[in-house]
This record gives sequence, C-alpha cells and structure tokens, in this order.
Amino acid sequence: MLIFSMAAACTMHAQSPPPYTMGFVPASIAETDVAFPLYEKWHLSGQADVQLVTQGAYTNKNPFAYAQRFVVRPWIVYSGFKNMKLWLGYAHNKKYEIKEAGNYETLEQRLIVMGTYSQNMPKGSIFEQVRFETKFFDDRNGVHQTVPRLRARFGVNHFLHQSSQKPVFQAPNISYYTELMLKFASKDYAEEHFDIFRLSVYYSAGITPNLHFLAGIIGQMQLRTNGTQFDVYYGPMVSLKYTIKPKERETFDSVDGGAD
Repeated sequence: MLIFSMAAACTMHAQSPPPYTMGFVPASIAETDVAFPLYEKWHLSGQADVQLVTQGAYTNKNPFAYAQRFVVRPWIVYSGFKNMKLWLGYAHNKKYEIKEAGNYETLEQRLIVMGTYSQNMPKGSIFEQVRFETKFFDDRNGVHQTVPRLRARFGVNHFLHQSSQKPVFQAPNISYYTELMLKFASKDYAEEHFDIFRLSVYYSAGITPNLHFLAGIIGQMQLRTNGTQFDVYYGPMVSLKYTIKPKERETFDSVDGGAD
C-alpha cells in the first residue's frame, strides 16, 4: 500500500505542470534513547530520545558537513494491550540554517500520538505503526504554521541465528521498514499533501541486556513546500538504547529517521 501510494503520488506530479526537479542530499542520523519503567501496575513506561541529524548539500557529498537539527523527544508508553503499544510524545526540534541547501533556522515543536502493533513470526516479527503528529513552527517568512502530519510504517525483523555460547553481540536482528508521510498544511504554506517516503535497513543487537545498538542506512524522498522540488536524502543511521529494565531483544521498531 505504501509503495502504491508513492507511485500514485509520483504519477500525479508527473502529469501536472510545472516541471519537477530532484536534488540528492547525503545525511546522517545519530540517536540515543533511554527507556525506564514508570508505573508497572498500569503498564506505563517512559522513554527519552536525543537525536542529532547532519547533512551535506546538493554539491557537498559529506553527510556530516552541517548540523541540520538537534532533537529532544520524551515519551510516555502504554503496553497493556497484547502485541500493541501506545505512545504519547513531545519533540523539541532545533533546526539550523544551511544556506547551501536552502534550510532556514527555526524552532519546531511536535505533539505526537503513535500506535505500534507487532506480530511474532517463527524467526522474526512484523509490525505496523501509525503516527499522528502536529508540528508548530515559524516559517522562513516569520509566519507561524501549524501542520498536522499522518505517518504509516510497515516493518519486518529477522532474528539471526547464534551458534556461539558467548557471542560478542546478543540477540542480533536484520530489520527494514517503509514509511509514508502525508502533511495537511494551509494552502499558503504547502498545497501538496505528499511529504516523505522513507526506506531503512539496519542491523541491531545487544551489547548487554540493558544496552542495545543499531547501525544501518536510510533513504527517503521528500517534496519541498514549493511543490516542485524533490529532495532525496541518503546516508548512515546509528542508535543506542539503554533500558533500565533488562531486555532480551530490541528491534528498534519506533526509531525515528529524522532527516526531514
């Protein structure tokens, strides 16, 4: 469904003027998460994420050339349903000016509601995720904007076999997901609803029962608010997650590829 929606959006754009252009921008994402219990009787836990996104520009292929944004994102998580988690979060995004890429400096805040449903398979799991968020920020003209956005993600986790009794990394996985994002902004800011189509592939495993890591790559196509420019972001993604309560396996289903 995600791929079909993306193809339909591209077809729609291709059939209507003006001509569309495409730029390629290398980027990197580094994230650190800390998860902790809040009130186990009510199945409530918390998580705090810190993320740094860097990028190059259309003519600079160094994904670490410029800091794009710094994000602090706290969550409250409810896990009282079987195979399902509900998330309520807030994101504080400090975006930096990058003249070479046309990025302007602003402070963006988000309110987020998210649900993730996972299904266990014989040697892995699959998950579906829906996220509704509202972004609050001042645009490049100083006009305050409120932009609701709907995000849908489908992912697969493959549990890798371990033959060693004392492996270097514990419970390793190979995972991948696709994600489609639609925005619902005012017409004076952006007329198109299509925002981002994202793909990611990564390896994750445990260093200790409390500490897990992720290393992978991300690629996405985003339509700028002018409605004529597609930016393709691509590059490495790394993440560390520390869980106060030991966890046998961590698949990073909720990790946020934030290069937008």
